[in-house]
Amino acid sequence: MDPTILARIQFAANISFHILFPTITIALGWILLFFKLRFDATKDAAWMDAYKFWVKVFALTFAVGVVSGVTMSFQFGTNWPGYMGRVGNIAGPLLAYEVLTAFFLEASFLSVMLFGYGRVSNRLHTAATVMVAGATTLSAFWILALNSWMQTPGGFEMRDGVAHATDWMAIVFNPSMPYRVAHVLLASGLTSAFLVAGLSAWRWLRGDRAAGVSRALKTGVVLAAILIPIQIFAGDQHGLNTLEHQPQKVAAMEGVWDTVRGAPLLLFAIPDEATRSNRFEIAIPHIASWILTHSADGEIRGLNEFVGNHPPVAPVFFAFRIMVGVGMLMLLVSWWGAWTIRRTGITPWLARALIAMTFSGWVATLSGWYVTEIGRQPWLVTGILQTRDAVGPVPAGTVLASLIMYLALYGGLLLAYILTLMYLARRPETAEPEELGKNDPLKPLAAE
Repeated sequence: MDPTILARIQFAANISFHILFPTITIALGWILLFFKLRFDATKDAAWMDAYKFWVKVFALTFAVGVVSGVTMSFQFGTNWPGYMGRVGNIAGPLLAYEVLTAFFLEASFLSVMLFGYGRVSNRLHTAATVMVAGATTLSAFWILALNSWMQTPGGFEMRDGVAHATDWMAIVFNPSMPYRVAHVLLASGLTSAFLVAGLSAWRWLRGDRAAGVSRALKTGVVLAAILIPIQIFAGDQHGLNTLEHQPQKVAAMEGVWDTVRGAPLLLFAIPDEATRSNRFEIAIPHIASWILTHSADGEIRGLNEFVGNHPPVAPVFFAFRIMVGVGMLMLLVSWWGAWTIRRTGITPWLARALIAMTFSGWVATLSGWYVTEIGRQPWLVTGILQTRDAVGPVPAGTVLASLIMYLALYGGLLLAYILTLMYLARRPETAEPEELGKNDPLKPLAAE
């Protein structure tokens, strides 16, 4: 019943639920743009069928993401007033830019994407898709800039215990921002790719063999196969940056207690903070140093150099391995899928594998997010504000009651979201006779 722990769990639950949806919409907007451009270039109705289905998924996902994001912002004033009191001069403007991007661009042009086809010119409809795709990415940029600044702050000075901006370029383009933005955007691409491939595979196995379904499935598989090796490279670069600026986080990720050269890669271990050691290690000699320093004898600073100033080890250690394990599975499934499609086309076995991987991006994203956020502890803003100093004077019982309500609500919303996806997948786009006469993709548009 520690109010600080409860407040942290509540915020973690909120952001864990919220991040599921922007992770999809950030990249799904660009996939929709690809579908639309392919239709514009070929006039093949299958591409527009794919667009019509997935724009509904985008709208549903965007709506749930906005609602969950609003409730998260309330917690800054209720559970974490010390955060805005100390760094609000920097966090406030960045959050405002994100809100302006999300609400003014995404929400405005989304209506044109959803309802404008056949009612506005084709060029305007395509332009609206471009605006929404760009806005989702810009929205993510501002959030990630703020989160990166909290990890590796710069461009500020402290006056009477309050952070004041001195260089906005240094704040936004802080040392870890480029690596974090690239890593998260690629994660969004993989999350959306496997969602598109998996849900399309479910439609295909149920007997919906329409060309639009197959095109979407193949697009998801090929996109995942392209992005996953790029993500592995980006993750490696992000790890090098983290080793430079947050060595205690890397030590927790790798389970390294004593500073060592030629650190082994721990495939499995049980970190024990009481004895400050690992139990049941399964290790490959020198590989951790080779990955992190690109030298088999590279030095990795151990957790014992950061006593009292490093994160809880077990959550970071295991979350990192889940993220990497899911990433390796993505690599295998996407490359096997691309090879199978090229060789024989879609098969039932491939469809089943893709269905099993439908929400794999969520697992990898959440694991990576836990590594990033828990790995920052005990700091809320590194070197400026510790977590315990930002929590508000809300009684533990009140926080617990609201936490239970949040969890119940989020569980219900997540179930409703998945069931709605399945409902949409059972309704092929060709089963909309009232639209076909008016919005026939092959019919020249009046404005053209």
